[in-house]
Amino acid sequence: MINLEKQEIQGKKGVIISVDGKIDTNGTESLRESIRESLDDVDLRHVVIDLAKCDFITSVGLGMLVGAHKKANAIGKKLAFVELHKNIESIFRITNLYTFFNVSNKVEQVWGE
Repeated sequence: MINLEKQEIQGKKGVIISVDGKIDTNGTESLRESIRESLDDVDLRHVVIDLAKCDFITSVGLGMLVGAHKKANAIGKKLAFVELHKNIESIFRITNLYTFFNVSNKVEQVWGE
């Protein structure tokens, strides 16, 4: 089960999508839709995924995040990941995605603060 909370950050032209739960088969589709909507929003420049409360991701979920990252780059937007749960950080490092993705410890770092 996955719960997503979306918070638009007006002064930063960004949105934070907080993930609570597992990015499994069902969770991947929900998160994909939320990211797609955010990337398609012409007023947004930054899409930030907060993974502090997400402790599990499948290979399908990882593939979806790679695709979303590529789409963001192609359209001139920034997809970033913040506050990774230790399990997710480990998976990102093992798969070498930690250096591929834009990863920050805190959301303020995404905005350059």
